[in-house]
Amino acid sequence: MPYSYNIKPVLLLSLHLTLTFFLEAKTSSDSVTDEELREMLFGEATSGILKPKARWVPSSTIELGVGYSDNPLYAPFVREDTAYVEVSSEVFLMREGNTEYFTYFYLFGEGKRFETFSDNKEAALLLGQFEHAYTPKNSSHSYGFRFRHTYYDQGFDFSELGLPYRMSVSSNKTEWIPYLSHRFSPQTTGIISLSKGFENYRKITDDNRDRKLSITLQGNGLLGAWKLFGEIDKKKYKERQRRNGDGSLISAIPVETLKKSVSFKIVKAFKPVSLGDSTAKLQWSWLKDGAGGYYDYKKIGLSLEQEFKLSPYTVTASLSGTDTKYDTRKIDTNKIFERQSLKYSTSITRILGEKTKVYLKWSREEDFSNARDYEYYSNFWSLGLTWEI
Repeated sequence: MPYSYNIKPVLLLSLHLTLTFFLEAKTSSDSVTDEELREMLFGEATSGILKPKARWVPSSTIELGVGYSDNPLYAPFVREDTAYVEVSSEVFLMREGNTEYFTYFYLFGEGKRFETFSDNKEAALLLGQFEHAYTPKNSSHSYGFRFRHTYYDQGFDFSELGLPYRMSVSSNKTEWIPYLSHRFSPQTTGIISLSKGFENYRKITDDNRDRKLSITLQGNGLLGAWKLFGEIDKKKYKERQRRNGDGSLISAIPVETLKKSVSFKIVKAFKPVSLGDSTAKLQWSWLKDGAGGYYDYKKIGLSLEQEFKLSPYTVTASLSGTDTKYDTRKIDTNKIFERQSLKYSTSITRILGEKTKVYLKWSREEDFSNARDYEYYSNFWSLGLTWEI
């Protein structure tokens, strides 16, 4: 197999996207609601309009737990298990001094410390986001700007590449995102945004710069809250080399990729309160590297999530899968490279007090491929407490 430090791009991307599952802000009764925070952080359609209760609205949450994983380094061959301690915290601070302006700061951090590893003992994910928006009086337009910085540090098993048996992949990514939204009707809103960002790695030479154009149309209908999203992402790498489909080098000129993606998401709230929300999302993406086609692929993904509310318990179950087919990239048997990924997760939360909960979580990730080097599975189990401050 030719040398490439991009053997696990799906893992790195999924690591970055895991913050989506943790940005469900938890607030007390005298603060904003979960639905209002989702609207502010993600632009998802919700019922009602946020009414500021105070000039500053703070919210913070801390989670602390213990867990066990049978393969936390996502190794395809030699899997090592370990116990771990996990901690996460989020802080949200909103300011509305004027009904035409909206400003907030958001900080999130999550980390695990593994017990038995002599190296790569820690994994961390940190996110900071600032947003400011302006909506003129009696206008259907809003003008906004986001600044976001994401840091992660995760150990992986790269032994199949002839690299050190274990190594830590650390990244800092900074993004600037101006956007414009327009409310077509009380049920339908459109958003267009531009993004410019750069990502720097500490130990691997995969630094890149990217520019994105995204368009969102979202609203409420008979089936529930829906969201149609499209994005074009052009990424320029600093050192990633151009390759042919067989992995051979074309030139030392760094590669540039163009990715197009379309997704449709729907959230259905059922009338029986015990059933909770049902969420489904379907996504397609295409990537071209403008060179020998080594990185070119087509991907389709589907995710499903169901929530159950059985007071004092809340149960959430989710399932997601992707199928990726490369255009020209070949494996050792001279077949075109293919891979499939599955992820399952379940969490049970029980209310202990006004601001305290206990949780039990399980998640599993699996990758299947026609190349053995890319197959792995990993389970995580954890038990802990959540405090709202």
